[in-house]
Amino acid sequence: MKKDNIYPDFWKTSDGSKISCKEKIIILNNNVTELQNLIDQIYDEAILMGVDKKQIKKVINSLTTNLKSELKG
Repeated sequence: MKKDNIYPDFWKTSDGSKISCKEKIIILNNNVTELQNLIDQIYDEAILMGVDKKQIKKVINSLTTNLKSELKG
């Protein structure tokens, strides 16, 4: 991933090949940006409510660690 960017240098498929479809890349990047904004909002609101910063970070990290998906791959 780029140091100053939340996106990888390129998106790849499960077999490691590069995704070249510009529309797919735009959608992926928009989704990642939207998720980042939502996580920032959740974190900020939790801090304003007085929640411990380490605890809310642990919960946010746990969401990705315990990701559930109907798609198998």
